[in-house]
Amino acid sequence: MLISLNWLRRYVDVDVPVKELCDKMELSGFEVESVEDMADRMSRVVVGRIVRIEPHPDSDHLQICQVDVGEAEPVQIITGAQNVFEGAYVPAALDDSHLPNGTHIKAGKLRGLPSNGMLCSGGELMLTEADYPGASVNGIMILHDAPAPGTDMRSILHMDDVLIDFSVTPNRPDCQSVLGLAREAAVALNKPLRTPQTGYHTAGGDIREHIYVEVRDYDLCPRYLGRVVKNLRIAPSPVWMQECLRAAGMRPINNIVDITNFVMLETGQPMHAFNLDRIAGHAIVVRRAKAGEVMMTLDDKPHTLTGDMLVIADAEKPSCIAGIMGGLESEIEDDTKNLFLEAAKFRRDSVRRTSRALGMRTEASARFERGVDITGVEYAMERALSLIEELDAGDIVDGAIDRYETLPQPRELSVTAESVSALLGVDVPGETMADILNRLEIPTEYDGKTLHCHIPTR
Repeated sequence: MLISLNWLRRYVDVDVPVKELCDKMELSGFEVESVEDMADRMSRVVVGRIVRIEPHPDSDHLQICQVDVGEAEPVQIITGAQNVFEGAYVPAALDDSHLPNGTHIKAGKLRGLPSNGMLCSGGELMLTEADYPGASVNGIMILHDAPAPGTDMRSILHMDDVLIDFSVTPNRPDCQSVLGLAREAAVALNKPLRTPQTGYHTAGGDIREHIYVEVRDYDLCPRYLGRVVKNLRIAPSPVWMQECLRAAGMRPINNIVDITNFVMLETGQPMHAFNLDRIAGHAIVVRRAKAGEVMMTLDDKPHTLTGDMLVIADAEKPSCIAGIMGGLESEIEDDTKNLFLEAAKFRRDSVRRTSRALGMRTEASARFERGVDITGVEYAMERALSLIEELDAGDIVDGAIDRYETLPQPRELSVTAESVSALLGVDVPGETMADILNRLEIPTEYDGKTLHCHIPTR
């Protein structure tokens, strides 16, 4: 589970060195696979402002730029790019700088004249248009908002983060999320956990006027929850959300798709957004596939299904391979006006078999295969809707469609503190045990001898 330290800090105050955090988490049972300081990817690349340009006397295409990099005097950098102009703000790699693509820049000469660095393109900084608007231009990347010359480009590109890859054992699906690991970190560091609160306003209407939902195979889908959002306002998601997604290795797309991916990574509950207007008959049917049915998934590949695979279908055809990937026809695009939002619990072995049979493994399938919390479905949906309101991404229709046969009953476990200490081989006071369990959000009372624990479904 790849975790951004900046994202983790949204929920718990991490005020210790990264190594100490990792040591404490390892003592809690989470092996650290790797630690990467994003700042190490690049050095001595700063904002430069081109103050003067003149042609190179011995070249038809080279230009001599005097660049303000926040020092007493401008530095001279020669470039062959033709899109630069006086007054432009650009990334300037100074002498002895290192670029994310592995290039080491040294001062030298071009056609006999000194060049004390290099002006950088988006490609040389390993950026795409999704990372920084204008990164894909043919030539030097032009910076917007006129940042101060000399500013470290790592701060402009939000490379002030540390990525920690925790190994989560199969028995801890509750920690296949940033919040799950934040809960453990809060206890390890003796800090409070800030669980995001949910809340939003609805725009009236009745969800049953927009969608019909039927679950035919509860054995493969114990719970299916859906909501409708109208009048979508598709736009880029905010920078903070894009940073979180990129740190986790996901590409930002738009506010709606990004919200579903953000909530999946945050809570561990995968979600899926359907273009409501492309759902035939405005009906959702959760059923086993018909042998030989073919579905085109979001990765633009056709898949032939078998009768033991679970699909989310409309009135005519499959729209999603349950727990793995959505269909191309119902994807959210820039002109999508209305959506149906899904959060569900699919049986682990069903998702695993289908994933392997089709050769498809996704972030969603990895979580469903480990197991998601059947009662966490509701929190994830509420969290997504609160973000939709926060980002003004659409109008939430009243009502929810929640299909299930049974939900788990509250479970209690009682055990003596003495027996726990005997099993551990370490003498831990009962009061301390109760405190730890309560901070892990496992409500526990201690009567001086026995721990009475109320076990959450996660």
